[in-house]
Amino acid sequence: MEAFIVEDEPLAVQRLRRMLSQDGRLEVVGEAGTYGEALEAIKRLKPEVLFLDIKLADGSGIDLAKEVLSLGLKPYVIFTTAYGEYALEAFKVSAVDYLLKPFSEEELKEAIDRVFEKKSNINQLVNFIRAERPIIPARIGSKVLFLNPEDIYYVQAEMGEVSVRTKEGLLPLSKKLYEVEDQLRPYNFFRVHRSYLVNLNKVKELKSVEQSKYVIVFKEINETLKTSREGAKALRDYLNL
Repeated sequence: MEAFIVEDEPLAVQRLRRMLSQDGRLEVVGEAGTYGEALEAIKRLKPEVLFLDIKLADGSGIDLAKEVLSLGLKPYVIFTTAYGEYALEAFKVSAVDYLLKPFSEEELKEAIDRVFEKKSNINQLVNFIRAERPIIPARIGSKVLFLNPEDIYYVQAEMGEVSVRTKEGLLPLSKKLYEVEDQLRPYNFFRVHRSYLVNLNKVKELKSVEQSKYVIVFKEINETLKTSREGAKALRDYLNL
C-alpha cells in the first residue's frame, strides 16, 4: 500500500520514513510540510494511507483530512502529533489511529496492523455484496424472466422505455435507467451514452471512430453500439487508455 507523510519537522519525517522502511508493508510515495503542498500532492497521488501531523504552519492536519475526504478520497488516516488534546476531533474524521510523539516502533506497527485489518474487512464486505447478485426482472409476453448481471450485454433507454439486451433479444424493464445503473455499477457496467449502459465483461473490442467516439463490439452477439463523445472520454479515463 502507498503512504504519504504530512509533517513539517524534517527530523520527524526521517524517523518515520526509517520506521516504515523497517516495517516494510507501506511504500512512501511522497511527503509535504505544508497544508497546500500536501493537498495538491494527495489529489495527484491518491495514496491509500496518510500520516498527518496535527499542527502545520499554514493549517490543521484535521482540516486537511476533512478536505481530502470531501473530495471523495478515502485514505486510511493516522495522525502523528505531540498534542493529545485533539484525539477526539481526529477520530471524528474516521482516523485509524492517533500516535503521540515520540511513538515507538511497536505503536507504529499496531497502527499499520489496524490499517490492514480495516482494508481486509472492507474487501470482505465488497466481496459479500458482489456475491449477493441483484435480480433484474424482465418481461417476455406474459412471463417474467429473472436476470443476473452476467445475462445482460447492455441496457438501453429509448422513448422513455428501458430494455435489457440478452441472448434472447431486447426485453422490457419496468425500471428507470438510473435505477438499473445503481444496481449494476458494482458488476462492471458503465454508462457509455446517455441512453446506454454497457456490461464491460461482455465487450470484445472498442473501435475508434469519428469525433473521438468508440464503436463497441460485443462477444457472442452480432451487434455493436456507438458511445457518445463524453461517454468515450469517461471510458478512456476509467480504463486508463
